[in-house]
Amino acid sequence: MFWDLKRARHAPTRNIPGSLISTLVSLNFIAALTFAGCAAPGQPITRRPPAPTPISDLSARQVGDSVSVTFTLPKQTVQGRPLTSPPQVDIYRQFVPAPAATQSASLAPPSQQIVTIPPQTLQQYRAGQPYSFLDVLSRADLSAHAGSEAVYMVRTRAANHDSANSNLVAVPIFPAPQAVTDLQGEVTRSAIILSWTPAATPQAAATLGPVSVRYRIYRSSNTSVATSTPPLSAVTKGISAPATSIPFQQVAELSEPPYRDTNFTFGQTYGYYVISVAQYAAAAVESEASPPIEVTARDIFPPPAPTGLVAAVEPANGSTPAHVDLSWDISSAPNVAGYNIYRSTADTVSADRWDRLTSGPLLTPAFRDIPTVSGKQYFYRVTVVDIFGNESAPSASVNVSLPAMHE
Repeated sequence: MFWDLKRARHAPTRNIPGSLISTLVSLNFIAALTFAGCAAPGQPITRRPPAPTPISDLSARQVGDSVSVTFTLPKQTVQGRPLTSPPQVDIYRQFVPAPAATQSASLAPPSQQIVTIPPQTLQQYRAGQPYSFLDVLSRADLSAHAGSEAVYMVRTRAANHDSANSNLVAVPIFPAPQAVTDLQGEVTRSAIILSWTPAATPQAAATLGPVSVRYRIYRSSNTSVATSTPPLSAVTKGISAPATSIPFQQVAELSEPPYRDTNFTFGQTYGYYVISVAQYAAAAVESEASPPIEVTARDIFPPPAPTGLVAAVEPANGSTPAHVDLSWDISSAPNVAGYNIYRSTADTVSADRWDRLTSGPLLTPAFRDIPTVSGKQYFYRVTVVDIFGNESAPSASVNVSLPAMHE
């Protein structure tokens, strides 16, 4: 109730002290403001809790006997304020029958919470950074729910306030193929050849229709991380870990080993791993990745022997002594560094004793030899050397007789 200030002003001042009048005016003003605020038109302002923004990029895929669940951690609240620390993460899963091909999938949020990831575990992650969790399925789940779908949902929690539900994803669950465990690499002149033992058809696959097994080949040419960065399925099972940028890229898919990688460079080191893929009518399921291997393409293969070697004897002419001019065909082998020239005399050729006449590989296919002993028979042959130090077999030999000098 308000005091009647109008009446108070007309009342005798001797009955109302001035200090009381000032107090009543102040109280009336405050009350008027309060009631005016409550009576303002429009919806009342309700404080929203500082809940994290809901996750909207949840994705999942089966990897072997596990499901890899990936999403981006929220970086702000629904009010647009940045989160000061990582939120708690709750992951939900539920198995449901796979919808028929003529039905449209209508997913309901799963009710079974399978894991809570505390904020302390997420300290290494920055807000807005992708996060991966590997949900290891038990043998009982794999057996009971083969051909079904696993529906996943994620919620986060900060300051005792839950986010809204994430988007829902459904993953078909099928028996996974065996992982390759004995991947090997061999370097040949024309290819790096990968070989492994073919995977057996997954058990229980017969009840789910036709199934075939194929293989996906992944390669890395980053020698510093070729084997130090494991594929996703090599992450410790059941423990969440950062989603890393894997340097491997798929280079092939084939139905059986071996795989020939012809796109390589000698001297380069490559990393490889293989994934088995079981192809069902409705879906394809990958195995865990094989242990990665590292292959250094060392060139240990000598080039072909030179051809077309000929020798011509030039007699002495004035101050120019007698000499032998040698020439041969240019080698078509790649990475040629040059040629080596060898000489032998008739009495040692049977013992295969050859002297190299060049201190280093010649760059051109020609050479002049000036023997010191006239009237003898000489044998010559040539080899080609590549930049890796590999020397070819010798060419066919040629022989000449140097004319005797007449006094």
